[in-house]
Amino acid sequence: MQRVLRAVLDVERRTQGMLSPLELVNAITNSEEWAWLRPLYSLIADIDHALAGEEALPASEIAAIGAHARAMLSGVGAPVEQAFLDRYRVLLQTHTEVAMAHGGAIQALKKLPPEPETESERLRAHHQWNERRLHQRRHR
Repeated sequence: MQRVLRAVLDVERRTQGMLSPLELVNAITNSEEWAWLRPLYSLIADIDHALAGEEALPASEIAAIGAHARAMLSGVGAPVEQAFLDRYRVLLQTHTEVAMAHGGAIQALKKLPPEPETESERLRAHHQWNERRLHQRRHR
């Protein structure tokens, strides 16, 4: 996912002008022009914080993270981040580096544990992941 973000940022920085790393973070977090990228940026931050925690994540929650990431990149599955997906699809179709990063991310996500078989277990895992994300955001 970080490679996808890096590829997208490289393309966007070339088309919108070079920003310093600090200016870029500020733009992503505060500018409406960059609001479409916030879901990907936030997901990566949430994953990083979850992995940096002291406790290991359960396989079902790792599967939920993978499902969330796949849905974000493909628009299939969980609620779709439409603004992100609309802009991302254009970049995916027009920039080789974004397409290559996307392919690498999809291949990496396939290596994660599968989601639970039953709908109730899947919902529980997704709920746990969302609760972890909310908790982490409150304590950042």
